[in-house]
Amino acid sequence: ATGFAIYQINKIIKYFNVTSILELGLGIGSISDTVLKMAKINSLKLRYVGTEANEFCKKSLINNVEEYDKLEHLESLSQVGANNKFDLIIIDGLEGSLKEIITNCNPHSIIFIEGDRTPQRKLIMSIFPKAKHVNVISLKKNKEQSHGNVNFFTGGGQLIFTNPNLKMKLYWFKEKVSTYIKRYIRKFL
Repeated sequence: ATGFAIYQINKIIKYFNVTSILELGLGIGSISDTVLKMAKINSLKLRYVGTEANEFCKKSLINNVEEYDKLEHLESLSQVGANNKFDLIIIDGLEGSLKEIITNCNPHSIIFIEGDRTPQRKLIMSIFPKAKHVNVISLKKNKEQSHGNVNFFTGGGQLIFTNPNLKMKLYWFKEKVSTYIKRYIRKFL
């Protein structure tokens, strides 16, 4: 996950007083470690559940997530159970059964898809016909030492409000305007 995506997730948690998170695709723990540290520093009560089946990643999580004891680690979305509802669902990997996600949403859940992942966004939007979506982007380009082309911008994600209330609609509108302005600025960078 990029620093920009992690910043966006932490901003969402604070702004919407998120108390429960489901992360699909924990990877090596970049997001979960940062979020759990932020929760500890800010004395937030946060339930964090995540899925990861890859053996390398599962071993890495134990070493990389400082607050690993606060992380409920499962193998797949099907193990989460339909009775478990979450304020924020982070998708940071491929999860074969995304259609099940509807059973884990609160009435006004927020979904953040790290990166572009257009097929996942389209599927989520088809599941939630009243949803509001915005592609949040950064103005930072890849650094010289990074794996990507230095002319490409880095960082971003798909922010989806499944059934937005007024506060969410206002936040969505602000992010839409911000993305529009950033796309314009990118033409000159």
